[in-house]
Amino acid sequence: MAQRSTGVFPREKFDLDESMKLTATAAAMPILLTSIGTIRIVVLGAAGIDNAGTNKITVNVGGKSVVFNAADLDANGVGIAYLRGSLCDANNNADYDLGGTGTVVAVYLDAVDNVG
Repeated sequence: MAQRSTGVFPREKFDLDESMKLTATAAAMPILLTSIGTIRIVVLGAAGIDNAGTNKITVNVGGKSVVFNAADLDANGVGIAYLRGSLCDANNNADYDLGGTGTVVAVYLDAVDNVG
């Protein structure tokens, strides 16, 4: 039996890999995004986010955008979303943009399944 992760989310059976940490500047990911069956987007420590659409976090993954508003975050500012790797285009870059007064501690991508 595989051992569970001892990382940030041990019960969810995944860890956050520093090579998949995003910044506010677009950068090529170390793995081909279109080869991942499901990509998990993890936002940590978001603050100053609202539901009006001004103060938000937009995560750009391989040409697709996922927006996090206050309703998408828990009380600790953690948000998780999923994206199919097959929806990404040839652009293998990823980054995040902060809108308004929003802040974030970190944003990660996680290859969930079917890494080819």
